Amino acid sequence: MVKGGMPVLPRRWKLGFRNKLLVAALLCLFVPASITLYIENSYTEHILRSQVIKNEHRSLEQESMYISNLLSNMVLVSNYIQFDSGINLILKENWQRSKLHQFDPVNSLLEFKEVTKKLENVTTMMEKTYVTVLTSDGQSFTNYSYADFDVNALLHQPWMDKVREQSAFVLYWAGVLDNYIPAETRNSPQVLTIARNLKLSSNTTYAYIVVSIAESRISQIFSGDQRGQQTLLIGPDGMVMASQDKTLLGQPFALAKELESSGDTGFISYQDEQYLLSSEELPYGGYRIVSTVPYREAVKQISATRRWSSGVQIVLGAFFLLILVALVRQFTKPVIRLDMVAARVEKGELGIRSGIRGYDEIGRLGKSFDHMLDRVEKMIIQIKVEQSQKRKAELAMLQSQINPHFLFNILNSIRLRIMMKGDEENAELLFALSKLLRMTIQQRDEYTTLHDELHIISSYVELLNFRQAGEVKLETECTSASLSVIIPRFLLQPVIENAYIHGLHQESGTLRIRTWNMDHQLSIQIEDDGQGMDEATLLRLRTEMASTGHTADEAMLNSRLAHIGLSNVYERLYLTYGTSFQVSIDSVPGGGTTFLFVLPDEIQSQGYERESGDDV
Repeated sequence: MVKGGMPVLPRRWKLGFRNKLLVAALLCLFVPASITLYIENSYTEHILRSQVIKNEHRSLEQESMYISNLLSNMVLVSNYIQFDSGINLILKENWQRSKLHQFDPVNSLLEFKEVTKKLENVTTMMEKTYVTVLTSDGQSFTNYSYADFDVNALLHQPWMDKVREQSAFVLYWAGVLDNYIPAETRNSPQVLTIARNLKLSSNTTYAYIVVSIAESRISQIFSGDQRGQQTLLIGPDGMVMASQDKTLLGQPFALAKELESSGDTGFISYQDEQYLLSSEELPYGGYRIVSTVPYREAVKQISATRRWSSGVQIVLGAFFLLILVALVRQFTKPVIRLDMVAARVEKGELGIRSGIRGYDEIGRLGKSFDHMLDRVEKMIIQIKVEQSQKRKAELAMLQSQINPHFLFNILNSIRLRIMMKGDEENAELLFALSKLLRMTIQQRDEYTTLHDELHIISSYVELLNFRQAGEVKLETECTSASLSVIIPRFLLQPVIENAYIHGLHQESGTLRIRTWNMDHQLSIQIEDDGQGMDEATLLRLRTEMASTGHTADEAMLNSRLAHIGLSNVYERLYLTYGTSFQVSIDSVPGGGTTFLFVLPDEIQSQGYERESGDDV
């Protein structure tokens, strides 16, 4: 059924995200309230001591939940960075470019913006969290401004040595440190920090992650409304990590021995007064929350609270329950919609869209999800078209092939007979023709070395000189390093043929080929001393070459298979190197024409194996 141009999704009755959230909220609301009411109505003053312990423990659990949530967010941010494929790819590419000394400022700026945006997005809905990603070569990415200090100075902090000792998946809890961000030191003098390193499979570190939150945010959670009460965050070494009393930070906990003997909760005597000492272990970093409350004050507060807490809890519970149900339903509508759309997409219905829009994260997620489905549809159509064109091209090539072994054997027999008659010149011509045909017909390898390609060009020029009266002179000037570079097979012949036909007009002249390596690139320059081209012809040739590429239709593809020319050269380079190559054409009327190819010295993701067998 379709409503308003958008398919209406069937209602799912199983317990989903919204119902789970409501059930969890109801449990969190009613279970503690019911327990509290039961304890207050069932017990009397003679068990008030036990009640104080339970209430204090409940208070610690709540504070533990809040603090654990803060610490969990820090861990989640660290895990997100470590396992996000986009961020890791950028960090690894930066590391590799640094090792290869290939600095790309434009790409680095785009990657910096992408990583920074991801860091800002992942911490948007959290408490203020400072995230720093440092690469081993000195680059940095943060979700905060660091214009007034050197972020890389963190690499030289003493605690970073312990971070480097950790394995790739182990967090190091650095504890409370002086705030390393000058702009934030006034509001947050200390920060609680965790760190980890990112390593390659070879155990080489390529980046570090540092995540911090303000210590003041943790100390704000601690309840301090009771007179004489003190709540602290204690580290695994017994040092105070967070407290409303800043003079205690970094100091040993005074009641550490009493805490060990009393367990999680107990009464102790300290400075001629009885205290309730309670603690709650957090699931992260070996930290504990410790609370000390004078027993006299704790009893006084609970006694006053018992008289009115029951009624207030019932009224507020009902009120907040109604608000909670309404808000949960409102907030989860887009999520439920996205889930239903994803289920339909999983079944293959790519035409469905969520239609969710808005200025919040869910609205942007819905828009991005719909945009992703649009792109997937377009990609599928494009892949189908490309596969169809590829099959037709392969069929055309197969139809144009002949049996190379038969042809080579015949030419070999003719060459041997001519040599037996003493005509070595014509035998050499047949030898050159055989090598040229081998490269033209045999399609097993797509690539060859520049050295082998120049041999074929030499054979091709020999055949040209045999056919024409005027002699074409071929001059080569190649560096030894460039001869071993792999290039697409039969890349230079169309350019040589074009220079011979259109530049030299099939008459005598000189063709020069120069090759060299520079900055991981191979440069191939082909010159002729022919008549050259005027400005209009040169512009038209450049335009025709630039128009070739992956957008070719079927008619253009069949034409190129039948008439291999300069456009075929450009298209093959595009399919092989993508956009990582350059082709330039310069010509002066009466002064010849120069072609310059600048290619990467390595072909990515392509295997190469030299053709075996001797030349005929």
